[in-house]
Amino acid sequence: MRLLDPSQESAARLLSRVGFEERLVVARMSPMTGVRQCPVYGFREAVNLLQVGSAAEVLAWGPRASVPYVDPKVLRMWIEEVFGDTELAEAIGEVIHAGDNYPEAMGRIRELMGQRLRQCEAVLEAHKSTA
Repeated sequence: MRLLDPSQESAARLLSRVGFEERLVVARMSPMTGVRQCPVYGFREAVNLLQVGSAAEVLAWGPRASVPYVDPKVLRMWIEEVFGDTELAEAIGEVIHAGDNYPEAMGRIRELMGQRLRQCEAVLEAHKSTA
C-alpha cells in the first residue's frame, strides 16, 4: 500500500518527541532478561525498535536475542491519537483486520511505518532545501 505524502506540519509532528504521558510502551522479550518494558517517545524510535531480524538471525544471537512486542491495536491508536496520522492508522487497521499471525502482521505494519518515516524525512528535507 502506498501512503500519500504527509504535509510539512504532519511530518514535523511525526518526527517530534512526545512527553511521558504520550509515550508508547513496547515489551522487549529476551531469554536472558525476560520481558522488559521500553518506553518509546517518538515515531522514529518506534520504527527502529520494532525492527526484527529473520528467525535465523534471532537464533544466532542465542540467549542475547531480543524480540520486541507491542499490541498492534495499541500501536494504531498511538499513531492516530498522539500524532494525528489517520491515514497510517487506517492502513495499520486494515492489516490488523486481515487476521494475519503476529509476525506477518507486524512485518507489514513495520513496512508501512518505515514508508511513512522515509516520506516525513523527504518532506522535511525538501522544505529545508527550499527555505
